[in-house]
Amino acid sequence: MRKDALRDKRIVSIYFGGGTPTKLAPSAIGTLIDEVAKGAVLDPHCEITLEANPEDVTYEKMLGYKKAGVNRVSLGIQSLVDSELITLGRQHSAKQALHAIQECHLAGFENISIDLMFELPLQTGDSWQKSLSRLKDLPITHLSLYNLTFEPHTVFFKKRAQLEASLAPDEERLNMLQDAVIHLEEIGLKRYEISAFAHPGRHSRHNTGYWLGRPFFGLGPSAFSYWDKKRFSNKAHFNRYVEALESNAFPVDFEECLPYPRNLQELLAVQLRLVQGVDLNIFQSTHGPLPQETLKVLEDLHARNLLERTQQRWQLSEQGMLFYDSVASELIS
Repeated sequence: MRKDALRDKRIVSIYFGGGTPTKLAPSAIGTLIDEVAKGAVLDPHCEITLEANPEDVTYEKMLGYKKAGVNRVSLGIQSLVDSELITLGRQHSAKQALHAIQECHLAGFENISIDLMFELPLQTGDSWQKSLSRLKDLPITHLSLYNLTFEPHTVFFKKRAQLEASLAPDEERLNMLQDAVIHLEEIGLKRYEISAFAHPGRHSRHNTGYWLGRPFFGLGPSAFSYWDKKRFSNKAHFNRYVEALESNAFPVDFEECLPYPRNLQELLAVQLRLVQGVDLNIFQSTHGPLPQETLKVLEDLHARNLLERTQQRWQLSEQGMLFYDSVASELIS
């Protein structure tokens, strides 16, 4: 149904996400990749990522995905300490996580990303160091670093008061983040975005597209898209999603087109997540002029040492990295 819109478009990344795409057999993943290639032009260096949980990884299965066309794997490791994995409700152990990384590498994957989490309940500086110390000899090329957030309608949110009481003090959590940045840089994983670290040339092309405002289609229940300067999401309810497709209707249940200047303010805030920052001359020539009010906010953030400026390039300061949410909210409000 989306093929007409994609006709002759150059696809630079495909991402099989949602946590459990490995429920699909390698042959099914291969079929989907082939279908995309029929309706669009795959870039010769198209990044094709598959998310996987460590407990679902086997050498034979990953070899099948590699042969099907997948060239990048993203593993939801979260922690390399068993007690923390139990707290998170994960189904794998630290040993399984390490084994999964090696199995992906043996299957021929040269681009492997993992997720790690800090600011976990009962996590200490010592346990965090234990996770970090195990990274040095792993064949990973990318790492995404997250802190635990208490999202509504989740088990963690329901236990929020109890869990927050078991978090390390603010100063110790700040030390965890700073220790991680230093350690990752030392083992060759350079920070290129607030939460992303990579070897040279291994930045996530897919995620970078989000930060730069590149158009994309999200296929599947609840998937988001950004196309023709509109963003929309598919129906989350599986049966309703299928019913729409069977009626030959797009399964969209939400759509919005941000008005000026909110659209530029939001894009600017998102691009500032990148360590390289934003060249305002290029930004405005590409997307349009920013209002004077926004330029004044940039100057104010600079005066408060949350942004740094070199000619027309603006980027987060070290302080701004820590308080990005405040920077973004001021730019968008």
